[in-house]
Amino acid sequence: MPRFFFHIDEERPDSVGVDFPDCETARGEAIRAAGEILRDIDGAFAAQEWKMTVKDESGAVVLELRFSVTERAAS
Repeated sequence: MPRFFFHIDEERPDSVGVDFPDCETARGEAIRAAGEILRDIDGAFAAQEWKMTVKDESGAVVLELRFSVTERAAS
């Protein structure tokens, strides 16, 4: 079973990884995990942008999720 690694930006690399049967399953897990992160930070972004990069065992990027906040002045 292939192993996938879920890196949050460059500061939080995943050195353990998780086994999933395929990229589709890893994609679903990445979306679920990103949702949990967004819920847990309760809208308090430490930075204006962050991303989750999913890599396979060879180090190839199989998926990248990007999240950003753009604040606009109230009118």
